[in-house]
Amino acid sequence: IYKTDLIQSAINHMWFAKRSDEGIVYAKYFDLLPVQTMVLILTAIECCIDEWMTGVKEDIKFSSLAYSPVYLFHLNSLRRFDERTAAYKLLGKIGVNLLNVARYFYYYLCRSSSKLTFIQRMHAGVDPSMAAVTIDSFTDDVFDEAIREHEDEAQEAQEF
Repeated sequence: IYKTDLIQSAINHMWFAKRSDEGIVYAKYFDLLPVQTMVLILTAIECCIDEWMTGVKEDIKFSSLAYSPVYLFHLNSLRRFDERTAAYKLLGKIGVNLLNVARYFYYYLCRSSSKLTFIQRMHAGVDPSMAAVTIDSFTDDVFDEAIREHEDEAQEAQEF
């Protein structure tokens, strides 16, 4: 559930897109991805979705007043995910993988003959009737599915 291209894209473009970006300049500080960073990214993604809620982009101020409940929701969910999947250390592995892919993204981008290869365009449609739907928290079933997915991926990797 936390292995999404949106999170990866945010990390790539925020901290690893240019030689002067923090992920490159201060590489030694980018060994681990703090939970709070992932939570902030998830919260920013929700703000972006909210901007397109009506189907036409509306600028929404990304402020602590407006988005602290969303931030706290994601923080609680990630903490629960970490607790529920502690035996597999999934959250840490996801964070390490996100940073490794970002480093590869930068490495390949710098050596690519065409930077256009990495320009991604997203077209997302959000059903306005879903705007009123809220999720208080993820169920344990969602976390159990993440564990099963991790086990399946580990087994597939072992077979190769």
